[in-house]
Amino acid sequence: MPAIKYAVLLTMTVLGAYLYLQVPWLSRYALQAFALVSAFYLILQKRQRGRFYLILPENSSANLALLNFAFLLLTGASGSLNSPFFALTFIQLFFLALAAPGRIALLTALEVAVFHFSLSIAVSSEFRLTMAEISNLLALPVVMVFYLFAKNQYERVYRNSLLADAEARELLRAKSDDAAVAEFISSLINRRLPMLEFLLSFPEKNKTAIEGEVKILKQDLNLLVKQIDQKEKTIIEEVEIEIRQNEKDLN
Repeated sequence: MPAIKYAVLLTMTVLGAYLYLQVPWLSRYALQAFALVSAFYLILQKRQRGRFYLILPENSSANLALLNFAFLLLTGASGSLNSPFFALTFIQLFFLALAAPGRIALLTALEVAVFHFSLSIAVSSEFRLTMAEISNLLALPVVMVFYLFAKNQYERVYRNSLLADAEARELLRAKSDDAAVAEFISSLINRRLPMLEFLLSFPEKNKTAIEGEVKILKQDLNLLVKQIDQKEKTIIEEVEIEIRQNEKDLN
């Protein structure tokens, strides 16, 4: 999904959860709605990923919007910044940091902070937050920045490990090519050249045999060159596919 559309989608979940909780007859069933949305999310994950325990959505997946909406309903309906489930908000931010692009995850975290601020300030008798509520509120963007930093560090280590693996594979292939060349040279020195030397002792009589040996030698050389070229093309294609796949996984 394009980044702008994805950002709008997640923003709509925050706004939708806020509006849902502003309707009295709907807010009474917020916990039931949380359970229903969570169940629907798990079913989608099961259909897409094959297992229920794979609860983390894929990168930039629309399923994350359901999870975000469900967490907001649960914490918002049970007291927002004073909710006994407020600690789950940090799990919510963890999912956002892993499954959404960095800027979108940070934007959504700020929107979640505004969501909880709006709900908490509305029920405050003096329209101000307590120190505990302010502490919880300020923790949201700070924790999100920490999550994004940790994600960035992990991605760098992951890329470096992929490069190391690719270099190791290329080294093994290079050794394989060197072994093929060494085998060909060994065959040339130990069999073909002695045979040519013997035939060249009587060039006139062995002209046909010499031409045959030269022809076979050319064919073997061409075959060796083609094998090396094919291996190089295969390596390039595999590296390109791996790079595209890694970019897709990390974005």
